[in-house]
Amino acid sequence: MKNISHCCRAIIALPFFCVSSLGAEEVRPAEHDDTKTPERSSPSFRFYGELGMGGYMDLEGQDKHKYSDGTYIEGGLEIKHGSWFGLIYGEGWTVQADHQGNAWVPDHSWGGFEGGINRFYGGYRTDDGTELMLSLRQDSSLDDLQWWGDFTPDLGYVIPNTRDIMTAIKVQNLTGPLRYSVTATPAGHHDESKAWLHFGKYDRYDDKYTYPAMMNGYIQYDLTEGVTWMNGLEITDGTGQLFLTGILSPNFAARAWHHTGRADGLDVPGTETGYMVSAMYEALKGVYLSTAYSYAKHRPDSAEEETTSFMQFGIWYEYGGGRFATAFDSRFYMQNASGDPSDQIFLMQYFYW
Repeated sequence: MKNISHCCRAIIALPFFCVSSLGAEEVRPAEHDDTKTPERSSPSFRFYGELGMGGYMDLEGQDKHKYSDGTYIEGGLEIKHGSWFGLIYGEGWTVQADHQGNAWVPDHSWGGFEGGINRFYGGYRTDDGTELMLSLRQDSSLDDLQWWGDFTPDLGYVIPNTRDIMTAIKVQNLTGPLRYSVTATPAGHHDESKAWLHFGKYDRYDDKYTYPAMMNGYIQYDLTEGVTWMNGLEITDGTGQLFLTGILSPNFAARAWHHTGRADGLDVPGTETGYMVSAMYEALKGVYLSTAYSYAKHRPDSAEEETTSFMQFGIWYEYGGGRFATAFDSRFYMQNASGDPSDQIFLMQYFYW
């Protein structure tokens, strides 16, 4: 959905030589190895992205049967040159608004289109698959795994990790049975007043880059073929730590987490403990049925504790060689959920390029 520091590296040309004898020259057949990736003599460019058209509907409450738009478009330009790579990626979305200018109001007209740049980084990849990335806008390592272990299309539980970050360094290796990713960033002070571009009046897009210094990351290990164990950790300056663990297999997954400083979002101190179990079944070619249960206990320091508890049932249909997908998802709250939350359904048509 989702300014680069330039690095220079000397290219050392390895000399080659031939050894000849005074006698008859030995004839050797030419050697050819298809397993070696040819060296890139010039940069390569790839433009990719996606468009989603659809949204949400509440089944209860004051917005019952009202449509909430979720239409968006995102795309980016990927650049590769030998072992060097970079990406600039942006996103945009429609904004619903009423005649008084109130934004994000279901069942009203559209007030405009807004967006921003959410990935802007460059990096170097070594021969063993280790990637070193420097960014001006980036996703944290745990944000890359936001939906890890969740087969449902959209309405899954969002774990309380740090997501969009500014100046950061990320080191990762996603090859082999043991994989890892670590991101570190100083405190962010960039807000809308320092934005390079202003896309609209309703959303203060750049305000998301104001956060404390933090480091997060994960380790994944394949216990056996198709079964992966993952452990994650986030350490922040003054807002606690997040501990995350999970198991992922082709059809079943589970994850659990505990945050020592966030009871319900960045601005609510306290603790949060939760877990999610998910299952998926391919009923037909390209048609995936999914279900999940999510539970979280919120214990604010200065308020009564609350519970989030809901079931999901979803369908994902992918076709056209992976260029098209249709998704349906639903969320039904359990009786042990706090307050009176509204059940929801979600329908979206995706286009990929």
